[in-house]
Parts: sequence; structure tokens; C-alpha cells
Amino acid sequence: MEKYIDLLKAKDKKTVITTVIAFFILFTFIYYAHEVRETHIHHGVKIENIKVSGLSQKEAIKKVEEAKEEENKNAQVTLKLNDKNYFIPFKELGYNVDIEDAVDRAYNVGRTKNPFKNFFVIVGTTVFHKNIELYESFNKESVNIAIDKLEENIYKKPKDANLTIKEKEPIIESEKLGRTLDIKKTKEEINGYLEKREEIELPVIDIQPKIYKHDFNGIDTLLSEFSTKYSASIANRKENIAIGASFFDGILVKPDMEVSFNETVGDINEDRGFKSAGVIINGELDSGIGGGICQVSTTLYNAIIRADLDVVERINHTRPVNYVPLGTDAAVVSGYKDLKFKNSSKYPVYIKSYADGDNLEFKIFGNKELKKYDINIVPKLVSVNNPREIKQYSTSIPVGRTDVKKSGAKGYYYETYREFVENGEIVKSEKLSNSNYIAKDRVVVIGEGDPDEIRERKLAKEKRAKEQKQEKLSMN
Repeated sequence: MEKYIDLLKAKDKKTVITTVIAFFILFTFIYYAHEVRETHIHHGVKIENIKVSGLSQKEAIKKVEEAKEEENKNAQVTLKLNDKNYFIPFKELGYNVDIEDAVDRAYNVGRTKNPFKNFFVIVGTTVFHKNIELYESFNKESVNIAIDKLEENIYKKPKDANLTIKEKEPIIESEKLGRTLDIKKTKEEINGYLEKREEIELPVIDIQPKIYKHDFNGIDTLLSEFSTKYSASIANRKENIAIGASFFDGILVKPDMEVSFNETVGDINEDRGFKSAGVIINGELDSGIGGGICQVSTTLYNAIIRADLDVVERINHTRPVNYVPLGTDAAVVSGYKDLKFKNSSKYPVYIKSYADGDNLEFKIFGNKELKKYDINIVPKLVSVNNPREIKQYSTSIPVGRTDVKKSGAKGYYYETYREFVENGEIVKSEKLSNSNYIAKDRVVVIGEGDPDEIRERKLAKEKRAKEQKQEKLSMN
């Protein structure tokens, strides 16, 4: 009897399970038959965990837009460099999210051409849910603009080691590293931010200075200084002098290093700030871009020769200049005349320049071993060349009259020496240079014209000028 009862119970249990399974299958098919005919997004579908099931595509777009707008209303990318944070709002990066695409993909869940697959997707999504990923991005151009602004804040110019003067003694200041933003890596980090949403550690690149403190090893004294005045110069010439001098402020000349004035200054043109001022061209005073630059080269030259540095190349002007004695000037012309000097000692040499609108000065620092002597620069006049007289004849001048077209000027030949003085005594003298200043021809114009003809031509010319003036007045 008991066995019979157990058999009935087992049979009833099996019947119940079979019934439940049958009911579940029936319910599943009924649910699928109902759901497959609906036009809304199927149940169990989300977009970035935002529930959109049961919504039309239009309703889903609106719901997701509102949710993302609220989420990203104050969203920003956080970037960190050491202890400082930088923030870039999403809107400055051109934040974009493709909601319509996500809603379209959500709507198409369970809507393929394969009914069998659709059945399992629709039924399975109801239980396990389906989360659709949004495609978010930043605008490429906006990112570039934002990084350019960021780079301006991050950039630090390296600072070379420097020499300053305190109580006539040189003091060496240490160098400082510069930095710049690693643009490529920063772009990668920002473009990948939307996936991780983590603070970005800004990648930077160190910029090394050109001069380090150890480069000054051995510099312990002022070797020489020399200045010239230019307070009476016009504004353009003053500006040219200031620009030219700036290229030599803070130059470190290492042992065996040769310096070219022209290469250091570079192209002298308006694009680089140089202006038009007086220059000497072929022995004549003229106007040209960079007028005044030769006063810079001359002042530097005089400091160099007093520091006992080797002069490799120096050429005098064709005519005397008024800011240094004859025989001590140094002309420069790009591609033609240059000033070159070399540090042949075992110690570095450091140059400082000063131009305040009144005085131009160069100071040269080095090791005390280079200053064993006081140095005198002695230019000596060797010869004077009188100008030639050039006669020209003209019928525009009456017979018997002579006009001076060019007054002419004498030429000079100088030899310049460097004297080494110890305890007031000249212990050595060496020839530095030869300077040849070319004489300017005197030009006189001798009259050959008939006075009456000259008078008639003059009257005719005045009449034409008067008629032309009247014609212009009548036209106006």
C-alpha cells in the first residue's frame, strides 16, 4: 500500500513539473507572440543603464538626451600636473554622443530577419536584459584648440645659467629646466577619457637649457669692458643697436670656440625688427636697413681686444666713424664683412651687453689667469692721403663760374697695436691690425654755358611750371 502511495506521489510530482513546464512554454510563446507585434523597444533593453523598454524610438531619444544632458551638464576633464589641476569642460572639447544610433540599435534588438533568433533574443532579454553602449566622442578640432590653450599654461621656458655682478664680483646663478606639453600623448589621453572617466596625469617633456652652471667653471673675474655713446642717434638707429646688442647678451664662449658676428645676429631685415637708418655704402653716407649695427660690432670688437681674445677676422669701415678712434672700428656687412673672434684659452668666456638708449656697453668675464696684464690699445697714424680733384664741365653753369659738387675728404692709413702693461711697464707689444680709410674725391663743376641761353632756359622752365600748376588748378 505504501509503495502504491509513493508511486502516486511521484507520478503527481512529475505531472506538476510537466504542467509547469508546459505552462511556461505556453506563456513564453504567448509573450513572444504579443511582444513581437509591438512597435516599442522590447522589454529588458537599456541604453547605458537607462531603461528604454516599452518606449517608442522618439520617446527613447528624448529620455536618453535628458539623462545625458543632466549627467554631463557640469562634466569636465580633470588633468593634473604635480599639485596643480586643470579642468576642461566637455563643451569646450566639442562633446558629442550619438543617441539616435544607440536608440536605433536598441529598437532593433529582436528585430532581425531570423524569427528563430528573434524569439530567443526577445525572451532572453526579458530575463537577462540587454544594455546598449552609447558612442561618445570629442570633436577633433575642439580638442586641438583646447590642448593649444593648455600648452600655453603648461609651457615654461628653460632658464640658462647666468652670471650677475655683485660688488664687482661675478655671481653664477643656476640653470632651470623648462617644460612643454607632450601634445600627442595628451590628445590620446583626452580622446580616451570617455571610456575610463579617470583623472589624467599630464605628460610633459623637459626642455634642457643651453647653458649649465658647470659651464661657468673657471670664470671668476671681469676681463674687459668697453662702451660707446649713441644718445644723439635717431630712434630707428637706437632700436637697431639695442636689437643687435641683445644677440650677444649672455653668450658663453667655450674654449676653442669661434664666434661670428654675422652668424650670431643672422639676417638683418624688417621682419626681424630692424629699421632703416644711416649706413656707409661705398664710402658715402646712405640709408639702409640695420643702420647702427656696425656700432655694435665695433663696441664688441674693442671689448674683445682688451680681453686678449684672438681676432680671426676684422675689417675697418671705408670711411672714419665718430664713435671710436680711427684704427679701432670693425665694420660688418652680411656676406661681405664679418667680425670673428676665438677663445683660445682653456677657460670659458662670458659676454654681457647693455644698451640703454644712451650708452652701448660690453663686459667680458673670464679667468684671472687671462688678466695677467693691463691692456692698452694704441692706434698709430702711418699716412694721410689727400683727395684727388675731379673736374666736370657743364653748359648749365655760366662760363667763368665753378661749383663744388663734392668737397672731398682725406684718407688715412693706421696701424693699431696692443700693449701689455705690468706694474706700469710695457712688457710686450703686438700689432693688431691695419686700417685703410679711403680718401673721397673732391668734385668741381666748371661752367661752359652761355649766360643768355641759361637765362632763357630758366625762364622757359619757370613758365612751364606755372602753366602746369594752372592746369592742375583748373582740373580741380
